[in-house]
Amino acid sequence: MRESEVHKNHFPFFRIAYRKLKPGGTFTYYSDEIEDFHTKHIEKLVKAGFKRRNIDSVVVAVRPPKHCLYWKSNKILAPIIKK
Repeated sequence: MRESEVHKNHFPFFRIAYRKLKPGGTFTYYSDEIEDFHTKHIEKLVKAGFKRRNIDSVVVAVRPPKHCLYWKSNKILAPIIKK
């Protein structure tokens, strides 16, 4: 994976998730964001077929290990995407 792809590696899966989910199904994943979706993130979800009104999230408290290589914050955005 190239460095430029590190925080976007989940974007290509959005179309597959949309296709596989049943109506009313929930899609959630590790988003690499702390408090809110980046504009590009929302655009990718909508382009995959999800409706903007069905894109939600919650901020969750986490305690990553001190030497964790991929997460340093004490909170993380948990996407809750409905089909």
